[in-house]
Amino acid sequence: MVSLARVAVTLAAWVAILYAEPTKYLPTIQERWDASDLVCTGRASRPVRTGITTNIDGYERDQLSSEVSLEACFKGNQPPYNPVLVIGYSTFAEKYVTGGIVYSGPPVGFVRNGRNLLFLRRTEEPRKWKISVPVYETAIRLADQRPRYEVDSSSSAARFALTQEFEAALLQFDDNDVSDIDRIIDLLGAREGVGELASFSERAPLPVQRDIAVAILNHGQFDAEPQVISLMMDGSAPAWKRANAAEALGTHGTERALRYLTGVADMQVTTDDLGSLRLHAIDSLKRLQRRLGEKAN
Repeated sequence: MVSLARVAVTLAAWVAILYAEPTKYLPTIQERWDASDLVCTGRASRPVRTGITTNIDGYERDQLSSEVSLEACFKGNQPPYNPVLVIGYSTFAEKYVTGGIVYSGPPVGFVRNGRNLLFLRRTEEPRKWKISVPVYETAIRLADQRPRYEVDSSSSAARFALTQEFEAALLQFDDNDVSDIDRIIDLLGAREGVGELASFSERAPLPVQRDIAVAILNHGQFDAEPQVISLMMDGSAPAWKRANAAEALGTHGTERALRYLTGVADMQVTTDDLGSLRLHAIDSLKRLQRRLGEKAN
């Protein structure tokens, strides 16, 4: 593949804070692609610590390993050895942690038990490969079942295959993670990605349709606003998804959204999650009012 569109990936929230400045995170698929000798899907065993500790970026990290059965390769030739051994490193060395740890920063994480999209580099051992960036996330979790697609050496075939992978993952993981929406835009670029998402939305379940609506409203597709309002007002939807909708309306909503944001901003809250949603709505309401006022002037 010669070129993949480069659009920033929305980063997932991580539980708390380790005070170290990250230096080697590659946020786009293109950057991960360029840094790798091999890009493949594969099914990984549960990662284990090898007992080796290495200093990376000034911090001690435990080496991790996983046996991976490679499936489809989009960059590089599939190795003669399959399965292969994949190595990477933890955020911290386990022996130095006595009271827990809190982390904030780029996504971290080694390959997950199950299917992954892997970005790998060679080592001196033919059967052993390493994650392209040793600490920060360069393996993307995929759906349990591989979608149907053909693999060849063309960039269009790789883009199609990865789009199918991310859409399948979105359907499986949407309840707690919508980052595959951003991956599709990252892969295809804003214009093509929004068009693909709009088409995919027509055959997706309602919760996925609404999450896609938030994303495409954030890219200027104003006809998505009614669905975004519907998500924000749905008391059965997760509060974090409703907050995403409120944020999109604050930035891209029209006058129609004012009364709905006002309703959420004025609501009584009974949980921390709803309290957070209310704060998002208050901030978004102020931004929308300011933006509409400036437009009127």
